[in-house]
Amino acid sequence: MRVSLCVICGNERQHIETMLASFGPVFDEFCLVRAIGAKQPDETVDLARDWCRKNGKDFVFADHLNGLGTEKWEHVDSFADARNEAFALGTGDWLIWADCDDLFAGDFEGFRERLEASPADLKMVRCLYDVRGSNKKLYRERAIRRSAFHANRRWHHDVHENLLILDGDRHEDWDAPVWIHAPVEVRRENRRRNLRILAHSVRETPTQYFYIHQEHYCSANRDAALEFGKVALAFPNLQPAFRYEALLNCARLCGSSREANLYLMEAHGIYPWCREALAALVLLNFEKRDYAKAEVWAEKMLALREPLENKRPWTHEAKWYNWAGYDVGARAYRAAGNKAMADVLQWQFHLGATPKISLLHATRGRTSKAVNARELWLSTAEDPTRVEHIFAVDSDDATSLEMSKQFVSVVSPRQSCVAAWNAAAAISRGDLLVQVSDDWVPPVGWDRKLLETVRERDLQKEPLVIAVSDGHRHDDLLCMAILSRARYEQQGGEVFHAGYESVFSDNEFSHRAFKDGVVVDARKAITFEHQHPAFGKGMMDATYKHNNSQERYAAGEKLYRERNPQ
Repeated sequence: MRVSLCVICGNERQHIETMLASFGPVFDEFCLVRAIGAKQPDETVDLARDWCRKNGKDFVFADHLNGLGTEKWEHVDSFADARNEAFALGTGDWLIWADCDDLFAGDFEGFRERLEASPADLKMVRCLYDVRGSNKKLYRERAIRRSAFHANRRWHHDVHENLLILDGDRHEDWDAPVWIHAPVEVRRENRRRNLRILAHSVRETPTQYFYIHQEHYCSANRDAALEFGKVALAFPNLQPAFRYEALLNCARLCGSSREANLYLMEAHGIYPWCREALAALVLLNFEKRDYAKAEVWAEKMLALREPLENKRPWTHEAKWYNWAGYDVGARAYRAAGNKAMADVLQWQFHLGATPKISLLHATRGRTSKAVNARELWLSTAEDPTRVEHIFAVDSDDATSLEMSKQFVSVVSPRQSCVAAWNAAAAISRGDLLVQVSDDWVPPVGWDRKLLETVRERDLQKEPLVIAVSDGHRHDDLLCMAILSRARYEQQGGEVFHAGYESVFSDNEFSHRAFKDGVVVDARKAITFEHQHPAFGKGMMDATYKHNNSQERYAAGEKLYRERNPQ
């Protein structure tokens, strides 16, 4: 039996050899189609050819030429056409495919043996596709008999292409191996490319309109996303999974309106055994401050077990069955006044263990921004279960007090961010304490990066401060305090000296950390972008003015010089 790996590529010199090495034991022949439009080619093809020669693999290559009117694009004009060309090159008994930034995870020999032993009427195999960082796993067509492909089974759709399964075709879903899609985030340029292709394509199916909607939605083009979402939903033959996703998206675009509720109720009716729509209903009722309804929907959501992998639509989001489900459930119970149940779910969120990292999040007058920031920190963590998030709000900030009912939080009697950070630290449990504000953007996998920086260091016993970049400064001022539990205790149970209100607290923190020789310098390796107005990254608001007044600057500088005369 021979297996052909059929791939389309752009300029992928940074990925091609890694992908080939990952799939190498699976295939005998590598069929490569380059689809770069008018872009100048890089060394991808040469690298692939050399790799195949060195590793005893057959190599076949062709260029995809863009169609009429699109030949000047510096990208492919139809992924389906390019994919069909790659498959047409294959001479193996089975044709498999991957993208250049995919990886193979599984038993190579077992996969080949299973293909070879498959009954003659098995036309296609779908394998799990893990889009790393998205909390989604779905089955995708991965292997097709060459004889079946040449019997008019073709790739369809210029963007988000799929391989048509004919009525009566026998196909199987295999849990192993898994294709891993390496990138953890989608680049905006890819969205622009996809929209350009979709705009050029003939819009003849509801699926086309759904994809246009989805690209606009992921690009944060609200009005266009809602417009095309409604167009797609108007088609009665829109596939259930597409309808479900479009309804969820449109609901999010409609805020806390009655229309959003109707979208979510319809979505729940399509897949009543799935959690995504129910979680969205919980969040919707948070916005409406109807905590009793939020609790009811949370109970319904938590009662659902995760569907078996072969029963999950591609819209499945695993996070709602683990950390995110426990989190939103805890929020609902806490807001409704059921602290005992909230604590149980919080314990389940952390998998019954003490969290490793505590996020100390001071906020004032920015409820939506604060909640979005919290979601960003948790969603970009590699393992949210090891992260504890604590809001600290001022006693005179009514809107933040209302918002904080949903979360683990503490109230500071002083209108001071320093007092708020210290108050959050006082109830924290993590080995590593991280000072957080509404205007910090963490990198993907930030928790792993921080913990790897102090790997094999005892954070309970060793006073340490991790220095990270804020994306702007080039001096020794550490605008984000990241310190070990031992350093916190060494500082008298404070993140910052309690005499400060805001400004100059970080000056003293930085000065003493470097003076004491406790700094672990990770500024070249880790960047948390500070989106502060001083760097042209945000708008000045009442909270910035409150914390950065001339009076606070003067008082902070005076205290700093008194406490640090050297």
